[in-house]
Amino acid sequence: MTQQIQQTQEKTKAQISLPPYLVPVFTGKTRYRGSYGGRGSGKTRSFALMTAIKGYEWGMSGKTGQILCGREFMNSLEDSSLEEIKIAIRSIDWLNAYYEIGEKYIRSKDGRVNYTFVGLRRSLDAIKSKARIFLAWVDEAEGVSDLAWQKLIPTVREKDSEIWITWNPESKYSATHERFRVNAPDDSKIVQLNFRDNPWFPDVLEQERLEDKKKRPDVYEHVWEGGFLIFTEGSYYTEEMRRARNEKRIGVVAYERAKPVVTAWDLGVGDSTAIWFVQFIGTEIRLIDYFEGSGVGLDYYVRVLQDKGYVYDKHILPHDVKVRELGTGKSRIETLNSLGILNVDVAPKLMIDDGIQAVRSILDKCWFDEKKCERGIDCLVNYQREYDDNGQTWRQRPKHDWSSHGADAFRYLALGYTPSGNWGTPIRRKLKGVA
Repeated sequence: MTQQIQQTQEKTKAQISLPPYLVPVFTGKTRYRGSYGGRGSGKTRSFALMTAIKGYEWGMSGKTGQILCGREFMNSLEDSSLEEIKIAIRSIDWLNAYYEIGEKYIRSKDGRVNYTFVGLRRSLDAIKSKARIFLAWVDEAEGVSDLAWQKLIPTVREKDSEIWITWNPESKYSATHERFRVNAPDDSKIVQLNFRDNPWFPDVLEQERLEDKKKRPDVYEHVWEGGFLIFTEGSYYTEEMRRARNEKRIGVVAYERAKPVVTAWDLGVGDSTAIWFVQFIGTEIRLIDYFEGSGVGLDYYVRVLQDKGYVYDKHILPHDVKVRELGTGKSRIETLNSLGILNVDVAPKLMIDDGIQAVRSILDKCWFDEKKCERGIDCLVNYQREYDDNGQTWRQRPKHDWSSHGADAFRYLALGYTPSGNWGTPIRRKLKGVA
């Protein structure tokens, strides 16, 4: 049974059909309204329609302003929500009578309401100059950066203005997930919506859904159920990590107290630092722990190592650990030595492709503790090539994002590994000792 939401048109009541779960989202006042989920849920079409209804309400009440429709990337209006909103307006007579629709614009005939379409990645500073935004709708919001949210949100500052968000989740580490699900604003109404929640889910999509469920189980949960993307297109280690999961090498991995622990680091400068904790037991490489942090000094990471309580053999660090910092004149390896990290090996400066191949050569020997290494595992799964939007192809260099730090630290680990379990000649020993 279709539920409905009521809107006022002059002195009559107009009934607008929405998926039932969206009715409370659009009922009453709130600052944020949103929906996330899989394909075929009807969320984009519903939000497009509701922008027009809100614009009608505000215009009829005498307000003048604009509705800002943004996406992370928008090379042209073809990449925007323009056509979806046009279809929504034309589907309802009284909305069609209120708005003037052109090839590249939508505005109310009384001149009070105007739609603006922007790409957030390239238009952030221009957005700040937009006047009187009483509604900002960000569609396909999964990839919007935290910086973009920081700039956009205070720009939408008119009295009773609202921000709407719709997205298909991909990563539990995305800025949108963190901001609107993990730490959702108090003044928000945000719900999950999937195909089964859409009363008008078409038969043609049902056939596609069943095909994906049967033939593409790796992506089914993400595409149709709104789950996170487990194996990312363009990922370097998709096959190896899929085998690790299928062979149940991702689970509980205990710390062997009789064996020392090796750490492998990616040291961030103004960025995240990642550390893998690994034991070599026979032919197995056991990843027992992982840590990542940012915005703190090296002394903080030394305390982390101490608090873990492991007995350490050696610490593998990237080649730039020897670079002297301008402020202190000391290299980071000297700083670490002064903090008690003495048994340091420096990974060689090799081509990234060589390191990626080294990682691939050891992943089939790796066992991961699923709980302690959760973020590190996600880094390896999501580490991918950079995509060229213009050329519609994958570039040869890696994409630098949240997954890079854990993947780089693992690469330094792999460069020093040999099948015998010893450290090979590519690694240059710096100092001896135990931290």
